[in-house]
Amino acid sequence: MSDAASPDPAAPRSPVRWLVVGVLMAALMVVTASIYARVEVRRLRDEQVTLTERHRLDTLQLIRIDTNVRTIQDTLRDMTDRSEPYPLSAWQQTFDRLRVDLDQAITRERALAPVARPASQARQLDEAAQRLWEAIARGFAAARAGRDEAARAIFTTDATSRQAELTHQVSQLLIANTRADDEGTARARAVYDAVDRQILWLNVGLVAALLVAGGTVVLAVRRSIIALQQVSAERRALSWRMIRLQEDVQASLARELHDEFGQVLTALGFGLSRTRRHVEQGTTPAPALAGQLAELQDLAKQVLDGIRQRSRALHPVVLDDFGLEHALRSHVELVARQTGLPIAVETTGDFTGLPAETATHLYRILQESLTNVVRHAGASEVAVHATRDATAVTLRVDDDGRGVQDGRATAPGLGLTSMRERAALMGGTFTIGEGPLGGTMVSVRVPVASQ
Repeated sequence: MSDAASPDPAAPRSPVRWLVVGVLMAALMVVTASIYARVEVRRLRDEQVTLTERHRLDTLQLIRIDTNVRTIQDTLRDMTDRSEPYPLSAWQQTFDRLRVDLDQAITRERALAPVARPASQARQLDEAAQRLWEAIARGFAAARAGRDEAARAIFTTDATSRQAELTHQVSQLLIANTRADDEGTARARAVYDAVDRQILWLNVGLVAALLVAGGTVVLAVRRSIIALQQVSAERRALSWRMIRLQEDVQASLARELHDEFGQVLTALGFGLSRTRRHVEQGTTPAPALAGQLAELQDLAKQVLDGIRQRSRALHPVVLDDFGLEHALRSHVELVARQTGLPIAVETTGDFTGLPAETATHLYRILQESLTNVVRHAGASEVAVHATRDATAVTLRVDDDGRGVQDGRATAPGLGLTSMRERAALMGGTFTIGEGPLGGTMVSVRVPVASQ
């Protein structure tokens, strides 16, 4: 063929799909990280609030228990140091009141105790309180029996030691609560650290996604700029070549008008002058005049045929008179007759009503395709197919010649560039490649309104 082939099949695809995927992935990462952070922060908040409130109430109950135990300690000291004039048995009601309050505090504390507290600690607290009240009960039993000294000994030694044991148990529970608070703080810190890491990874992912998307955009823009530069260079070259071609056509037409038609018309003028003199003189026989007029008529017909041929090359009048289908067949017959190359023509559909510009462009594309086949393909068989359906007109020219190599024609030229431009002007597509006959197939598909 005579020019570069159709657009490279390996041309870069549009980056829109990958950009959309990148944006969706970035959005998914943001949503996932946001949901995770929100859930974790809420969980941490609820856990902190619950644990803090529970530990606060439990600590208050432990302080209440410790206060009762210390009150018991002070009461035992006041009762046994002989500073009060009351008998030992008179202190029974005070200890009963303290026992009710202490039991209530222990029961309430057991309900508020941390889940992680070992059950043995609760049992030890209950057992220590039970041993204290048993010692105090023994002391009051001895006092009611009149054994004040034995009762004081019980209160001073046994009850006091049980009270100290209970105080120690309460202190251990307070320490355990403090340790639980520290563990809760550590867990909260761990949650905050996890959220912080997730946010860090989110930022890293977003930066990576932005870099990938940005790189894709930059690459796509770069490719688009290169493609635009190539198209612009091709169109500039095409414009210059079209200008040169126009000048060449005008110069060729001027030479033909001057050299060919001018000479023929000059000869026609001399012949008419000679015939006129013969008619005026009346000496030339009629058969001779008829012969001269026949020669002049042949000259006029030669001029007319030349004008028709040039006008057909400048503008296919057959398109205006008979339509695209007839024009295609007429041109194919002309090429076949001039070159002796067998060309099969097949048309499908109704080609009437096509826009004049569309019909002209398709006709010119057929002309250029057949010219390229004759000049460059070395073909022995050519097939032309024209089809019109509800949405488009398709024109294909297929040959069994040398074909194209690596998607490019064997020789550069104006032809394929012109055909691509014509297809683009019509809003259609132009392709070139290997055809069914084994050579080159040129195909143009142009959208048109329904019939």
